[in-house]
Amino acid sequence: MNILIAPDSFKGSLSAVDFCCVVAQQFERLCPDVHLDLMPLADGGEGIMDAILSVSPGKKITLSVLNPLAKPVKAQYAILQDRHTAVIEMAQASGLPLITPSVQTISQASSYGTGELIIDALNRGCRRFIMGLGGSATNDSGAGMLAALGIKFYDKRGDEVNVCGQSLSSIQSIDLRAFEPRLCASEFIIASDVSNPLVGKNGATFVYGVQKGADERALIVLENGIKHFARLSEQQLSIESSLQFLPGSGAAGGMGFALLAYCQATMCSGFELLANMTQLDKLLENKQTRPDMIISGEGCFDQQSLSGKVLGHLYQRAQQYQIPLTLICGSQQADFIIKDNHLKIYTLLHSGVSLQYSMNHGAALIKKYIIRIIADICRC
Repeated sequence: MNILIAPDSFKGSLSAVDFCCVVAQQFERLCPDVHLDLMPLADGGEGIMDAILSVSPGKKITLSVLNPLAKPVKAQYAILQDRHTAVIEMAQASGLPLITPSVQTISQASSYGTGELIIDALNRGCRRFIMGLGGSATNDSGAGMLAALGIKFYDKRGDEVNVCGQSLSSIQSIDLRAFEPRLCASEFIIASDVSNPLVGKNGATFVYGVQKGADERALIVLENGIKHFARLSEQQLSIESSLQFLPGSGAAGGMGFALLAYCQATMCSGFELLANMTQLDKLLENKQTRPDMIISGEGCFDQQSLSGKVLGHLYQRAQQYQIPLTLICGSQQADFIIKDNHLKIYTLLHSGVSLQYSMNHGAALIKKYIIRIIADICRC
């Protein structure tokens, strides 16, 4: 029997790599005859660095950078074995878990630390960057990152602007003269499954701003700021087509826009990037290697899970190849139910188990469900 283990991360609890290890240990102990393919996945946010390192050798670099509120924080990125490719998770330096969300924090948050990671990778010889956009605390349209890369922003008095979400509207001129010259010979790949544009009711601010701490007043201020920054940037860079309305430009508080406009980045589905690296489709298309079952999971299974997330992509492929799919999730949206005989869902958070307990004991709870799944397999 062949089983594919292909989870997303359980944010704040368990990485996709750790999920694979927990599952593999139980099968090795209780059902060693089963062949497992371990394939930790990600949709572009937290976990993509470890997922890529699981299939492409490399090393992690740890350094001190500025968090969204300009406090020192230890952050990591990876350099792959080719010594040319860096994998950077924006959440490492500019992530929401690094601060306590509030109106003040989203207004003052900056992506400067992500730019510091890029500079360090450039100094180590990297010229190809896979940028995992997800889990950001910022709404600065990537201006903080650009400041770290040498761009200066000035207000109407000619004073330099300390860029953050609330200061974007005060920018009147952009000075590119000190913009990091090595970026001209660099390639940027945006790994994200976010399809939101930068501006508008479906844009970065109005869709993600509230979870980052914004109230109604702050949403308007932040939206006006990124609109102004986008118009000014497109004028400065002589961009004819408006990138601010491009799907994905709103990823990570507008970091997608900054990378597209200033670094000529290309966009790629984070899931599809990993699917190509792991040769997922080749595994599924081959009748000899095709799994008899897929086991996956993520922190919360809800409507968004089927809209560009890892579980959505896997569910589509499971349907295409008629492979039973078993999901182990931290929680499930109460009114989100899929009627499919080929889909089983187990949730860690249930009556008698608190959210904090399930997050702190994720591995142990997953282990219990895997034992139940193995018992069902043996009965069959």
